[in-house]
Amino acid sequence: MHHLLPHIKILSASSLPTPTITFSFTVDPSHANGFANLHGGAAASLLDFCTTLLLTLVCKPGFWQTMGVSRTLNVTYMRPAPVGMEVLIECEMLQVGKRLCALRGTMRRKSDGELLCVCEHNKANVDPDPKL
Repeated sequence: MHHLLPHIKILSASSLPTPTITFSFTVDPSHANGFANLHGGAAASLLDFCTTLLLTLVCKPGFWQTMGVSRTLNVTYMRPAPVGMEVLIECEMLQVGKRLCALRGTMRRKSDGELLCVCEHNKANVDPDPKL
């Protein structure tokens, strides 16, 4: 994951009405597969990381303060993202409760908004019980 972080920039974030964050990311050769496109595993890791950051907008002591663990991460790939391409990653919180949350992320070409991949990310809260 450390090789992805220098290439991610937060463009906007909002808590209301629904928590959302938009990131910019430029595909580096270190993120590419043999066809010089963003590797599927790198895209999944990137979407996992970016959607998880949404929880910073709602976390507080006793509520998602450790950001939970992934239950499911489903990524659907539509188009390649070649090395050098700048993409936008738009993340939104669909639902958050005491123990479970549902998040969605989309990756689009910055130049024309064309959809590259989408993810559904469900997480479980593993914070220790504050009453213990």
